[in-house]
Amino acid sequence: MAIEVRSRIDDVRWPRGVRLPVVLTFEHQSGEGAPLFPGDRPNYMVGGALQYGARRGIWNILELLDKYQIKATFFVCGTTAEKYPDAVQAAQKSGHEIAGMSYSFDRVRTASVERERSIVRQSAQVLEGITGSRIQGWRCPDYRISPQTLDILAEEGFTWDSSLLNDDLPYFFQCGARRLLEIPFTTSTADKTFIGYPYPQRGGPDGLANVWNNEFEVLYGESERSPRFLILSLQTWATGRPAPLRILRQFLDRLAGHEEFWFARCSDISKRWLEHATSQAS
Repeated sequence: MAIEVRSRIDDVRWPRGVRLPVVLTFEHQSGEGAPLFPGDRPNYMVGGALQYGARRGIWNILELLDKYQIKATFFVCGTTAEKYPDAVQAAQKSGHEIAGMSYSFDRVRTASVERERSIVRQSAQVLEGITGSRIQGWRCPDYRISPQTLDILAEEGFTWDSSLLNDDLPYFFQCGARRLLEIPFTTSTADKTFIGYPYPQRGGPDGLANVWNNEFEVLYGESERSPRFLILSLQTWATGRPAPLRILRQFLDRLAGHEEFWFARCSDISKRWLEHATSQAS
């Protein structure tokens, strides 16, 4: 059973000159997460909105990130990668990290150990087959882990997870003989909270811009006294659309080019935290 490892974090150091790492994470699906109508009938309105991310949204996002030379982490459903492999390959070739988010937006909260393990393995195999690289990170759909999720990920060789919402900084779980890093985030700054379904939108793009700016201001102030990092959870079907994409562009305009901000992938954060843990143990 996964057990949280308590350790000191007040002496963690980001790369020299970096005050606040900024981690952009994009969740990428093509409608697998759309709720069904009674009788398992497809919901074409919601499904179509989600499919936008795979058809067009991810390309808009990749173009924007390339303009600013920013690297991000993309959590990808296996079936989405199978349907739209070119976009996943393009993201990897641009230096972005590809991580897993189930095979078909599978909910695992009540799944058996065998079922969940098969989902993790199938997802990893599909993404490795398309990108040529073994994925190291994971995020559960809808952020609902099961009692065995962390243990399964550690046993399958993953180094980090980003499904929990309970802290401002990463921390480790001891899973048997292996350690797994948790990289927590928050839904309070998630794009779909403000511009996703169901209608009406809760604040729209302007509301999203406001909460991002406020989150940044608070964390930037706190980072003067102790380590902090800013992590955003974004959907390719939401932020990939023109109006939200403009908000992301404005946010990047504020931060890009300043040496005290480090646009990091989840794997970069994981590597840094592991180095810190190793130095503490020596």
